[in-house]
Amino acid sequence: MSTPPPPGLPWKAVGIGLAIMTLEGYDLVAFGATTPLLLQHQPWHLSLATLGMLGSVTPVGMLIGALLVGQFTDRHGRRGTTLVSIGLVALGMFASGFAADPAIFGAGRLVVGLGVGAIFPALAPLVFELAPAKRKNLTSAIVLCGNTVGGSLAAVVANTLLHGNFRPEYLIGGAAAVVLLPATLRWLPESPAYRGKTARAANPDRDSGTRLVLRPPYLGTTILFCGMVICSFLLIFGMNTWLPQLMQAARYPLGSSLTFLMLLNLGATIGGLGMAVVADRVGSKGPVVASFLVAGIAIVALSVRTPQVVLYATVLVGGAGVLGVQGLVNVYLSRVYPVHARASAIGVALGVGRIGAIAGPTLGGWILAAGFAPRWNFVLFALPALLGALLAIANRAKSPLRATEALPDPRPAEPTR
Repeated sequence: MSTPPPPGLPWKAVGIGLAIMTLEGYDLVAFGATTPLLLQHQPWHLSLATLGMLGSVTPVGMLIGALLVGQFTDRHGRRGTTLVSIGLVALGMFASGFAADPAIFGAGRLVVGLGVGAIFPALAPLVFELAPAKRKNLTSAIVLCGNTVGGSLAAVVANTLLHGNFRPEYLIGGAAAVVLLPATLRWLPESPAYRGKTARAANPDRDSGTRLVLRPPYLGTTILFCGMVICSFLLIFGMNTWLPQLMQAARYPLGSSLTFLMLLNLGATIGGLGMAVVADRVGSKGPVVASFLVAGIAIVALSVRTPQVVLYATVLVGGAGVLGVQGLVNVYLSRVYPVHARASAIGVALGVGRIGAIAGPTLGGWILAAGFAPRWNFVLFALPALLGALLAIANRAKSPLRATEALPDPRPAEPTR
């Protein structure tokens, strides 16, 4: 039986989680922020299609990392997995920054993906288990703010410090990861559910975490969650990778296009916190559906020429839906599955969901290379948002379950000793 969460917010843990997600957000958006510079890097002569494939390398690593790490995290705890993952991110960012050719750059981005893919299946359940019962969504949203803050920082660095050279963007990210390692080691606690022999006592069956997620009564719910995460990642990676190019295709200058990327992530920070407060009060399903719909409407609205103030407001609102929905889905997942399968469930959903992360940059490259009218570029990017809303509507898992509840474990109860 898991230890109840502490009565107040564990602020040191929240602060470290926020810093880790800031690093993740920076590392992920760094590629999108440097795509124009990578295209202009003459020694490599990258095409749009090749650039799209390089953008998909990181999500491939994230898929592998997420699928492999969930079961390990459920058996051995969250903290150690997080530390190893940060180390991988540092290694990959330095490799990308010093890359002599596209192959080495792609290998570096693959290692970044392995690290980032492993971080969240460990960190998300840890934050959930440390958070007070009535603030699960809000605590998760505060930590996830780091993702969008990091994305905004990546855009600011690209817009102000690069001056035609993409390499500093990645070297700064690697240095930040190195600084974060000792701070995480000192201040990030292990989950109260995984101290001593608690994890092994709660999970005597070595394979029960992943197996539990992939069989009734969870299987149908797991499939729907995987579909929602696919749509969410299509939006996140597609827009973070290609928004600057989309806006340039719509005849906005590069500097203005990078401003849109920064506003997209800023909108997710503000809107994500607001939606989290609502979700803690009314449940996860409604806010998830609303976020997907807001994302789709805002993306389509970007295709219409409007005054600059209205355009900036649209990007802010769109960021709340495009990037904010994943945080709500993560808490929705954590409430539905028991503690000994929670990281496995998040790992499976995020791992399968990486299909969307892989497809987003590649499809975006194909769409832009096809030469459609700018309006159709935005309409095509909005379709995953509509599908995500439909999948959320179809999900019949009760939401929100109370903090100590989850769907029943179908295994027979063990006799009391």
